[in-house]
Amino acid sequence: MYEAVKKKDNEKLGSLKTQMVDMGNDYEDMIRAREEAKKQLDAKFEDVYRKLQANRDFTIAEGKRVNDTLKAFQLKFETQLKATEDKLRSEMDAEKKHMREEIAAINKRLEALEKGLQDEKEERLRQTDENLKPIRQNIDSIFNMSLIKYRIEGEL
Repeated sequence: MYEAVKKKDNEKLGSLKTQMVDMGNDYEDMIRAREEAKKQLDAKFEDVYRKLQANRDFTIAEGKRVNDTLKAFQLKFETQLKATEDKLRSEMDAEKKHMREEIAAINKRLEALEKGLQDEKEERLRQTDENLKPIRQNIDSIFNMSLIKYRIEGEL
């Protein structure tokens, strides 16, 4: 009986030994699978990290490009605004100068016309006096004759 128990125990031990070998193989397979999974995860991580890095670099580059474009636009706009302001200011100054010259010319002409009117008035008064002088002389002579006649008649 001892032999039968020993044989049964040996069979159990053999079965246990086989299971241990199988377990060792399974453990090694599991470790290889784990290593492979870890490598795949590391590769995925590296890929995602590269994509994130590329995205960050792209975002920074685009931000710089947009900023540069904005600065260029602002500089162009300020330059055009300054040019427009200078042009408008020079046009206004030219128009102001022209208007002042026109006003000065008009004032000069007005003074000349006023002087002409004054001269015309004086000339007409002089002509009227000249035209009326013989008439006044006739009136004076008639009046003087009337006075003389009246005096003569009054004496008689």
